[in-house]
Amino acid sequence: MFTITPIGSCRIATPLRHGQAAHGIRLNLTRCYGYCHSPAEAVQMARFFRDEIAIDPEIWPLVSRSHRHATLAGQIHEPSDFYVVELASAKELTVDGVCIQLNYLRSVFQDFFADPQRTAAYWDHAQAGDPAKTAAFLRSVWSATEAQKSESAFLERIKLDLVTRDSLRDNIRMLAQLLPDVMFVSHVDARKPDGSPIKSRAAFIRLVEEEVSAAGLKFYDPTELMAEFGQPAAIEDHSTSLAHFTTAFSTAVMDDWMTRFIAPKTDAAVADDTMTTDAFRAQIEAACSAGHYASATARLASLVTASSDVRALFKDVARSQKSAQTAFVEDVTGALQSAPSRSDHVERIDKAGALGLFDLSQTLASYTQGDLDSVPCHVLTNLALRASALGAYDSAFVFARAAFRQNSGAQRAARLLAELVIAQNRDLSETLEPANLAQVQRIFTCDDLVQALSRADAPLTTLISPDLSAADLTRIAATLADKGDLKMASRVVSHWRGLQKTARLRDAGLVALLDGWIAQAKGLTTPLNIVQRLAAIQTADPRHAGVRSALRDAKVDLVARMREAGKARDLDGLFALSAEVEALGIPLPEYDLWCARVLFEQGDYDRAIDYGTSAARDLPAKINVWVLLMRAGIKTGQTDLVETAADQVIALAADITPKLKAEAERAKLRQQVEA
Repeated sequence: MFTITPIGSCRIATPLRHGQAAHGIRLNLTRCYGYCHSPAEAVQMARFFRDEIAIDPEIWPLVSRSHRHATLAGQIHEPSDFYVVELASAKELTVDGVCIQLNYLRSVFQDFFADPQRTAAYWDHAQAGDPAKTAAFLRSVWSATEAQKSESAFLERIKLDLVTRDSLRDNIRMLAQLLPDVMFVSHVDARKPDGSPIKSRAAFIRLVEEEVSAAGLKFYDPTELMAEFGQPAAIEDHSTSLAHFTTAFSTAVMDDWMTRFIAPKTDAAVADDTMTTDAFRAQIEAACSAGHYASATARLASLVTASSDVRALFKDVARSQKSAQTAFVEDVTGALQSAPSRSDHVERIDKAGALGLFDLSQTLASYTQGDLDSVPCHVLTNLALRASALGAYDSAFVFARAAFRQNSGAQRAARLLAELVIAQNRDLSETLEPANLAQVQRIFTCDDLVQALSRADAPLTTLISPDLSAADLTRIAATLADKGDLKMASRVVSHWRGLQKTARLRDAGLVALLDGWIAQAKGLTTPLNIVQRLAAIQTADPRHAGVRSALRDAKVDLVARMREAGKARDLDGLFALSAEVEALGIPLPEYDLWCARVLFEQGDYDRAIDYGTSAARDLPAKINVWVLLMRAGIKTGQTDLVETAADQVIALAADITPKLKAEAERAKLRQQVEA
């Protein structure tokens, strides 16, 4: 069975202890002498496991209250599969270099610490670290009896240190070396009744997070889960120490650890054949016993090719799941007739998801006032995570969106939404308020955005935030272009520029990026490729001087080749330029006119009319276009076209080209006579 050892307080021990049966794990508490809170205490515990240190029996009562020293000293700690280490206190108390617990110290020396003023003065001396001054202070306040003198002699030896960044970093590294696989857990950042944070605790949580993350190790902050629950439902002593978890919250913490750390570790070991399937089977069977078939089947599906044992287990679980689902549907059908309480109904919604019946969860929610909005945030988030794990992405999206819209502090739901946007092209721009959308957008990394934007149907409005820095945008656009998707790179830049409400790019990095793209485009050998690239770059910033100049040059070159082909009556040569004309993105009615002329001369009057009509839309004042259309209309018998074109020729000819005017008048008269 998968073994776990806690090093910390009840905040990690209780979830693990309650989670043994529900998750198929076993606690390994050999040589674990009790709770601890600070980094130095955690290192001491880890070294005690390995029998690297001995603790003087005299000091033992300040280290442990529930275990005999001799009993633990005679045990051997077999390494666990996983260690959960809580770092929750910045205060480190030592006696002769041995870490002790503050609450045990207060209990043993209860009379001394009964006076708040004496206690505060004592800790000032203990922290200052001057033994002589500490001894003098104790003689002055605690030496009236032999018992007090004896206690003072011991209290003189106590030293108080506050954790520093350097000491924390060293202890984290030491724990990573002493323990085979470790996850660090911080304190919960609970708020005082007036809503303000406990500043020292909040600061220490951030310090722990920074140093654990910098070391590349696993970190868990229960605060984000508390935000889903709401602090009153998560923390028992809401008005006192704000330190103890409710049973429901402890269970949720353990579930989260299982999903994020323990199950992935077990599954990876089974896939790599570095662990027998016994531990895996125990976890799957425990999940099924608890009714968590969605989690079990998701794990089995990902490992179905690992071994015949896993495949056989998958079949057994699938049969059991089907039976459980059928029984649950029958139970729910009857229960709905009796108007169940809200708590019972929410429990059924959650259970439906645990069984993998996500559509039923949504249906059941529709029976409640407010639909999904009335379902607790942490329940919605769990439903979303289960659905996503099983590939039911539509349901996952619905649940996660509902959770996040209900509670903008629901970071698990926000992360899942971000994952669905990146992996599934989900668009959030129409379903989230701008502030909430911005929260999700802040989760995206540059690599995430490159991955999502590599698809043609990427939801730009959801992916690209106005808060995205120009530097990050430059990196993303450059990467997309390097991968051969210059069009998307330019679209992304254009979209971001629009969000900045600026007509042109002014950031030096982005301007340099476009300049580099232009230089690359001009270095190509094929005119069509040059024009296509320049047109794409123009999307990013139509007012960029470099691209405008390059496109003008490209147009001049194209027009020259177009005229050359037209004068040579080279229809194939003209048609070969059509893709280049289209890619240029600049109106070129002269091209249509040249094509119309050559087609007319070759007797292809219908197509000549098509090209001529297109040219006339952009060259309404050019008489040659209308003359061609008039003559082609006569050839094809299109009366209306002849009259329309003749009228235009007459209006444009005036006294400058009397012959053309006369030809048009004759053509118009002929049409009227024939009509």
